[in-house]
Amino acid sequence: MRIVESNAKLRALMNKLLAKEGDKALKNASRRIKRRVQAVVLTAISTCDEIQELSNGQGVLRLDFGLDDDPTDSIIDAIVESVFVEVRRVRAVAGGFRGGLTLGIQPAGYANILLLPEASQSIESGGSLPWLSWLLTRGDAIIIEDYGVEYGSGFGRTGGAKMSEKQAPFRVNPRYAGDLESNFITRALAPYGLQISKIIKEEISR
Repeated sequence: MRIVESNAKLRALMNKLLAKEGDKALKNASRRIKRRVQAVVLTAISTCDEIQELSNGQGVLRLDFGLDDDPTDSIIDAIVESVFVEVRRVRAVAGGFRGGLTLGIQPAGYANILLLPEASQSIESGGSLPWLSWLLTRGDAIIIEDYGVEYGSGFGRTGGAKMSEKQAPFRVNPRYAGDLESNFITRALAPYGLQISKIIKEEISR
């Protein structure tokens, strides 16, 4: 048997075949990575302090924002569903390969949760309060100058707090306040960074 192809052509052919297999492996891994990372995100968000305060009928945030109902299920679902894994096609190039995957959690603009019906609370005088936007973006800046929150049994529609001039001004509780760079979502996910990295490595190497 006589090999008629040059060494360079043989390498190029082998690299093309390896790139094809690598691309297939990344696509298969991406589906597994997404499922596992979504499970991590679900745990991280559903157990964070802010979600607990919003789901508890007498939680500080629930009372501060005057929320009639528990809004957390829709918010958690939207964040979990925001997880995406994008595969960049693996290609053979001079000196090696090019390609990979990108993992994303939660769009930077937060539109997926800020546009939820649960992100605002209707008020008796008409209109609504964009409480979730306040929680995520306003930090501890003053939001309402003339009123604050007064706590007490039987107060307001929540049965635990009402707006009061005596407690002015109103701002998001500094313990839970956030902005676009650092908020309850980013804080909840931060401790899970190494676990998510481990998932990616495990699934790619399978």
